[in-house]
Amino acid sequence: MFIRLSSGAVILAAMVFGSGNAFAETVTLKLSQFLGPKSFFQIDFAEPWAKELETKTNGAVKVEIFDGTSPFGNVTQQATQVKAGTVDIALGLRGAEGDRFPGSSVIELPFVIPDALRGSRALFALYQDGTLADEYKDYKVLALFVHNPGLIHTRDKKVQTLADLKGLRLRSPNKTVSAALDHVGAVPAVLQVNDVMGAVKENKIDGIVTNWGNPLQGFNDYMKFHTDTQFYTSAFFVVMNRPSYDRLPADVRNALDSISGDAWVAKFGPYWDKWDKPVRDRANEPGHEVVVPDTATMAQWKAELKPVTERYLATLSARFANARETYNKLMMMTGARN
Repeated sequence: MFIRLSSGAVILAAMVFGSGNAFAETVTLKLSQFLGPKSFFQIDFAEPWAKELETKTNGAVKVEIFDGTSPFGNVTQQATQVKAGTVDIALGLRGAEGDRFPGSSVIELPFVIPDALRGSRALFALYQDGTLADEYKDYKVLALFVHNPGLIHTRDKKVQTLADLKGLRLRSPNKTVSAALDHVGAVPAVLQVNDVMGAVKENKIDGIVTNWGNPLQGFNDYMKFHTDTQFYTSAFFVVMNRPSYDRLPADVRNALDSISGDAWVAKFGPYWDKWDKPVRDRANEPGHEVVVPDTATMAQWKAELKPVTERYLATLSARFANARETYNKLMMMTGARN
């Protein structure tokens, strides 16, 4: 006999003993992520975490993983299906969720983060201190993180200055980045991961704004110029259905908490360094050029994109009253300088 939770977690009536610990029930949790079965999110994030949770609970918890090829893999639906209880836990991309989590979008503004580790810790700290608490009130937040600063990759045209972006059709990861691209005269198109390379092959875009650690198949075959401005990031979340979490036995909640939160967030810095390397290394091959702007050019980029930040914060304040305060906190926490 078993009880099926509304969140999709299945609790079987059983007693599991091991290493002196007793867990009152056996629990199966559904976890989804939006990349493929061989992706870094699957191999380095989902599978090790699931195994660690199983070990921590002496086998009392099983995690059923659904990747991007499954019915639960839609990148635009990760938070939605967690809230609905279709899955229990999901890793999602904030920019794919429409207007959800607006306060978290502040970290995606130009030149806020220097690297994934400091950015991830800062974003999660804003949740912990209550700054972002309201927008995640329907969830148990297991982790918030960002990738290493992203850059501009183009097929045919080398980009050195902001003026070089004028008229270029560029894939944008989210509306925050689109605001910056539009400001300098580029033509941004927000495309989710599964749509990007198709747009490249069909000549619908001239380049891609993304980080080095991306899952785009054939990326280095098409993108030949890489302008390393390191000007933005994207925010991600790992959230759990709140009723599902609350109904877990206390010992299981404690085990889950011990491998989530700060401990998990801290792993994403080294993760992204690892995930960046293969794509970055291929950009050193013949036929590629990595453009690293000098100090004066970068100062110009920062100065010319500053109005984007000011406009974005002013507009965001209508939906997220603490927009300016959040931005200032992030700049202090990450040590960024504009």
